[in-house]
Amino acid sequence: LHPSIPSALITALGLSMLLRTEHISTMILAAVIAISSKFLLKVNGKHLFNPTNIGIVAAVLLTHDAWISPGQWGESSWYTLLFLGTGGVVVQRVGRWDTTGAFLGSYALLELGRNLWLGWTGDVLLHRLTSGSLLVFSLFMITDPRTIPNARVARLLWAAAIALLAFILRNAYFLPTAVFWSLFALAPLSAVLDLIWASPRFTWQAEGNSEPQENEQENEEAEKTAAEKKNYLLATNS
Repeated sequence: LHPSIPSALITALGLSMLLRTEHISTMILAAVIAISSKFLLKVNGKHLFNPTNIGIVAAVLLTHDAWISPGQWGESSWYTLLFLGTGGVVVQRVGRWDTTGAFLGSYALLELGRNLWLGWTGDVLLHRLTSGSLLVFSLFMITDPRTIPNARVARLLWAAAIALLAFILRNAYFLPTAVFWSLFALAPLSAVLDLIWASPRFTWQAEGNSEPQENEQENEEAEKTAAEKKNYLLATNS
């Protein structure tokens, strides 16, 4: 298969799972915008926005028959296990558990603090943290290696910032789809963080190897630069 085909299929799957609409034309519009963004909205070879996310947001903003239904799967334990199992495989494949952990951990702590402050029972907290849409977002969308920051510290800060904004939008502005709008708003921050914390860009490992690898050419250039600096310092000291 051409490398772009699996990428397009993943985007199509995300749209079909998360975007609700009554007209096929709206879904086509979302798909066109999502796929087009992969080629038109890029910074240093990476997507400026998550393709599925921008497709969903664009469809909601540009049409009158598109919406997101965060509770469409309910809070059944079977769905939770299904999403954790399949999502875990994907996250393990790209090696970005840190991003999922930072987002879910930050969001859970914020919701826990609010829950304790208001004196609510644990059922309310469980209801908020076991939403199918939240798990799909955490395991499939926010971990897209072509959208998130390259450096680990940048990914942790970026994911925590999205969690904070989502918490504010959901609880202060009563927006149940807050996570999707938060990602859309803060996605461009990834490019800024890449400038602050330079790190090799993610690339897929060769077929048959389940571990991700970083860009080999960039690694070689980084090693060459480090060696040149070391030689320069040795020559200066001598």
